[in-house]
Amino acid sequence: MSQLHDVSALLPHRPPMLMVDRVVDLREDGCTALKNISQSEPCFQGHFPGAPIFPGVLIIEALAQTCSIWLGQKSDGALPIFAGIESARFRFKVVPGDQLTLDAQFISEKKGFYTFHTKAEVSGQTACDAVLTICLRIP
Repeated sequence: MSQLHDVSALLPHRPPMLMVDRVVDLREDGCTALKNISQSEPCFQGHFPGAPIFPGVLIIEALAQTCSIWLGQKSDGALPIFAGIESARFRFKVVPGDQLTLDAQFISEKKGFYTFHTKAEVSGQTACDAVLTICLRIP
């Protein structure tokens, strides 16, 4: 599935916690999405006035949502829940005007916990990479 524009149909999140603007590639083994970093993001009111930096925790949330989009397509209505971070590394500041390319690559599943290698890039350079775990909650 490519060029999905209605992200709200794929995730239960809504603004201001919806961190994915567009899905550009939904593959058998993962998902690629985009997040445009706008000066009007609510987090910039306090992080930091006059020198805005997009918080690392929100980059991780965007990556987790990208994992959840992929997993949601395979879960028959179960709700994907962010369950853990094995590792995360932040390499440079993400600022207003940047566009994050979010990539989630499925690694494995064990007892209902799905592990992904994730990466957030700006202009082809890695801003963050992390190993994230998502589980499914049956409604």
